[in-house]
Amino acid sequence: MNNRSEKLIALGKEVEIAINEKQAEKLIAYMDQLLEKNKHINLTRITDEDEFIKLHLLDSLTLLKLIKNPRSSILDVGTGGGFPGIPLAILLEEAEITLMDSTKKKLNVVQSIAQELGISNVKILHGRAEELGQNSNYRERYEVVTSRAVANLTLLAEYCLPLTKVGGRFLSMKGRDYQEELEAARKPIAVLGGKIVEIEKGLLLQSDYVHVIMNVEKIKSTPDLFPRINGKIKKEVFPV
Repeated sequence: MNNRSEKLIALGKEVEIAINEKQAEKLIAYMDQLLEKNKHINLTRITDEDEFIKLHLLDSLTLLKLIKNPRSSILDVGTGGGFPGIPLAILLEEAEITLMDSTKKKLNVVQSIAQELGISNVKILHGRAEELGQNSNYRERYEVVTSRAVANLTLLAEYCLPLTKVGGRFLSMKGRDYQEELEAARKPIAVLGGKIVEIEKGLLLQSDYVHVIMNVEKIKSTPDLFPRINGKIKKEVFPV
C-alpha cells in the first residue's frame, strides 16, 4: 500500500469514514487517472493531490452516513468528474449508481476510467435533469438522489426531487452559506413532495472548508407540473 492510500485511510478515520486498503488504492487510482485526463478535458479545477483527496474523495464519502441501504439505487445529478458517484460506488459495491450529466464527453471519460478500474456498479445517463424528470423511465425511480452542483437549493430541489422515489432521499451538498438558500427553498421543497429531515455536518478537516448535507425525505409524489422546462426554472419565481 502506498503512502497516499495510507493517508486517505488515516484521514477517513478522522471523520469516521472506514476505508479499507483495497478501496483506498482504487480511490487513489481513480484520482491519478482523472487528473491525467484532466490535462485534456476540464473535469476538475482541483489538481493538487492533497486537496483532491480531501475535497473530492473524502467529501463525497461523507454521504455514506445518510445512505442506510448499501444496495440503494443512487442517482448522482451533475456528476462532472464523477463526484460523489464514483467514490460512493467504490465503497458501496452492491449499490446501483447512475452518473448523470448534460456533458457527454465528461461522462465518457468517467465511464472509461471506471471500466478500467473494474468499478462495475456504475452506469452513465446523458441528459438534463428537467427533461429526464418528466420521463417515466426515470421519474421517481431512485432511492437516493444526490448533487454537489453549485445551483441554489430551490433549483436543485426541482431538478432532483422529481427523480426521487417516494420514501427515498434527496441529499444536497452545500457550502457554509446555506442558511439563506434553505429558507427560500422550504416551501418549494414541500410543494415538490419533500420534507427537510436534518442538516448534517459534512467535511470539517479544515476551518475554511465546511460542507453541510441537506437531508430531504420524499414523502409524497411530485405534482406533474414539475420539473418545468429549464428556462422557467431559472427565470420564473417558483409557483407556491
